[in-house]
Amino acid sequence: MQPCQAPFSPPAETAWDEAFLRVESYLRAHHIESRVRLNQLATDIIREAREQARTRPGEAPVTTAMQVTHARIGKWFEQAGLRGDWSDERVRVRGRLALLLTHTNALPGDNFLDAEPPPPRVAAALASGVLRPGPEIRFTNMPAAPLAFGFDDPGDPNSARQSRGEVMRAAMLWLAIVAIYGVAWAASH
Repeated sequence: MQPCQAPFSPPAETAWDEAFLRVESYLRAHHIESRVRLNQLATDIIREAREQARTRPGEAPVTTAMQVTHARIGKWFEQAGLRGDWSDERVRVRGRLALLLTHTNALPGDNFLDAEPPPPRVAAALASGVLRPGPEIRFTNMPAAPLAFGFDDPGDPNSARQSRGEVMRAAMLWLAIVAIYGVAWAASH
């Protein structure tokens, strides 16, 4: 009987390949369209993550790579003028939303995650792209509108006349249809 073996764990390079693909996909989600730029950024981030992995031996490469990616994006947003703790999910969402709102033509893909600060027009566009809280909700004393269900009001004298007219029209239509079928049947026999 053989001893129980540990489950298969991928080699180190396969884990780093997975980390590279995850980082590349994450950066692509930030609308970096240039494949060369995307590859360059992902390679730099993986290189930095490998250096940091030496000090954190038990951490998965994907986790380390994504932490480096978040830190780098947070640093870039801070250089652009968006303040906040990038480890907080709300700050990251606000930053990504500002990036999406300003991505039209203000931000060329080559500027995102550069070591140098973004141009002033990009920083201004990012600052204006952050959603601000809207006005406060104020309750009013406005009365509710009456509910209308589409039924006739039995107290309305016009409703009885209208309903009789509708019934008569429907009856006449059916009589006409039956007459047409009757004439067609009589003609065919």
